[in-house]
Amino acid sequence: MGLEDDLNGMFAESVHELSPPIGEMVAEGKRAGRKRLRIRRTLQAAGAAVAVAAVVTAVAVAGPRPGAAQAEGPAAAGTAPPSAVGPSAAGPSAASPSAGKGPAGAESGTGTVSPSKGAVAEPGTADLTWQAMTEILSDLLPPGARLGNLNAFGVKYNTKPNQRYIELEYDDGHGPSTVMLTVSQGGPPSPVTCETWQGGSDEGTRKSGYEAPLCRTEQLPDGGRLRMFVTGTDVAGLYDEMMDLTRPDGTTVQVVAANGTLDQYTGQKGVPITVTRERPPLGLDGWKALVQSPRWQLKVPQSVVDSGRAFAESVTRFPCPDGAKKGDCTID
Repeated sequence: MGLEDDLNGMFAESVHELSPPIGEMVAEGKRAGRKRLRIRRTLQAAGAAVAVAAVVTAVAVAGPRPGAAQAEGPAAAGTAPPSAVGPSAAGPSAASPSAGKGPAGAESGTGTVSPSKGAVAEPGTADLTWQAMTEILSDLLPPGARLGNLNAFGVKYNTKPNQRYIELEYDDGHGPSTVMLTVSQGGPPSPVTCETWQGGSDEGTRKSGYEAPLCRTEQLPDGGRLRMFVTGTDVAGLYDEMMDLTRPDGTTVQVVAANGTLDQYTGQKGVPITVTRERPPLGLDGWKALVQSPRWQLKVPQSVVDSGRAFAESVTRFPCPDGAKKGDCTID
């Protein structure tokens, strides 16, 4: 494929998964840079296929596109062209502890997802909110979960009538990780297979403690499908684990977790990235258990919405980006 086809593919898949409006991507270099990073991470885990001219601006502002990769197993040798993006000089931001959680102590990169609390206590009659998602996530994470630095800008522009999204940091005591979680329904199925996935190439150093890139699909007994990925590294050495569950009713639950943090808002130029740990928290088995929780629904009990509203007040937020339009970070 030529460059234009590749860019087309990047845009199509990013829209399918987690993309903000095109106008927001093209406007304002800082915001375009951050969005390109989110899109690139989604594409690493989901592959690519069709474009519009507007995305050229966003990619040009932010840096190189991800390179092609082998399906299954380690990535092919070689790296993408060098980029100006580098690790942020600032350390990871402090995360606020989730209410009711015990001390962290699990080994880095592993963890046991807690049993689903109150999964079917009452029928789902209210729309799932971002606040409820934060509380459900906290309930399911292992004891010691610390959630903070919610990205309100990302939540606003990736939340749609049939899609709910949160992006925040999770710290298990071994270094914070940016986690992106989406619950959606009714979108077209992704055309990506492990044969067409393009997310396993390394742009930066892959340390000996990192997992090898992989793409694997699993059919579940209930007719659902799991897709799981370990991506290639970014230029700063950041990589992701991704778990994507599609249920028979068309509901999709997707989580992406990194071995570092994004959007630190340090005031430095470029796209701040801080690699904080060898591996993302929980591991693929942990994220697999988490996305399969029956609590992830677009209709939830009213009590979940009410308690989520109170819980979300304990989760710190990133400041709104410099240059953002009025209301860009208003999500309450």
